[in-house]
Amino acid sequence: MNDITKKRWIILYYSISIYIGISGAVFGPTLLKLVEQTNSTLGRISLIFPTRAFSYLVGSWIAGFLFDKFRGHKLLIRILPLIAIALVLIPLLRTPLALILVSMIMALATGLMDVGCNSLLFRVPDIDIAPAMSGLHFFFGLGSFMAPLILAGSLQLSNGIQWGYWGLGLLSILILIQFIKLQEPELKKSAISVDESPGKAKLVNRTRVVWVIALFFFAFVGVEVGYGDWLSAYSIKTGLANEQAAILLTSTYWGAFTFSRLISIPLATRLTSRKILLVDIAGSVIGLGLVFLFPSQSAILWLGTFILGFSVASLFPTMLTFAGSLLPMTGRVTSIFFISGSVGSIFLPWYIGRSVEELGPNFIIQVLFLTLLLAALVFLVLMKVSKKPATNPAGLGE
Repeated sequence: MNDITKKRWIILYYSISIYIGISGAVFGPTLLKLVEQTNSTLGRISLIFPTRAFSYLVGSWIAGFLFDKFRGHKLLIRILPLIAIALVLIPLLRTPLALILVSMIMALATGLMDVGCNSLLFRVPDIDIAPAMSGLHFFFGLGSFMAPLILAGSLQLSNGIQWGYWGLGLLSILILIQFIKLQEPELKKSAISVDESPGKAKLVNRTRVVWVIALFFFAFVGVEVGYGDWLSAYSIKTGLANEQAAILLTSTYWGAFTFSRLISIPLATRLTSRKILLVDIAGSVIGLGLVFLFPSQSAILWLGTFILGFSVASLFPTMLTFAGSLLPMTGRVTSIFFISGSVGSIFLPWYIGRSVEELGPNFIIQVLFLTLLLAALVFLVLMKVSKKPATNPAGLGE
């Protein structure tokens, strides 16, 4: 296989990852416009968040079967237009139900493509998978950063969101043309084994540790997604930003998130996962704590948003690495962590949406900050449990 083909594969998968990031970040910055467009309420429109998350989970689960049975590129070519069509339709929808249904179809397609790109990248021959995979997730963050900027430009030019959504839909053409005369990498046959080396930590109760880590994923992923989803609405409702500034504020959050993911790649080679987690959690508490303690200060909101986005970005991959140092990362254990994070990303934004109109916009930050403190407490418990004397009981991961 020549180097040009390998480079085309990597560029294609990175391009798709950008598009996946874009599709996941469009709703938060335009939430209030969508409420106005559908003549609805924040409480009803907030159903977009749990229904999209559920559809994404279904798409991710189905993708595991499809991409093992069928040609990956043929699947991607058929799935990608679903996202593009959904983006074009969204500014035209006038009922909350239609908006939710279209967003669910887009999330289902996004889940399929996300798993597909990750699995196809592993099939590229002679690839250094660690930095390549880090790059894939960096470009996802880049897409999340780009989406609010494009939508802000649409608001400035037309005082509406339609041109932004339509432009994002047309971007799919730039990806589709990359498939022309490009074969796909072949599936590699490799055995799956569990690391039971002598250096692997043996814990007093692996089952308990697994669920402690799962609770951590639930809490901090809920905060990460919930803040990104509700930041724009919060800043507008509190009078701390107008529509365009609110979108730029959301872009600042995802921009800090993306930059942090980029620099975390070399840092991971120099610092232990335990130290990175301590710094990230402390930074997250400080960033969101500033917004919580000074709710009427616009400058503090911008500062806290940047600190939170920068600190929370590498928590997910770093906690997975740390968990791998404590117990064997079997498929069952890994799935529990991913499902826990997904449930957090569904529940917390939904819970906020159900109560924010009655309790006011400050309720958004209060719930997120308390949940983040829960994550910090869970991490402290995990640090204590992981230092207990080694035993070898039966449990998850055995």
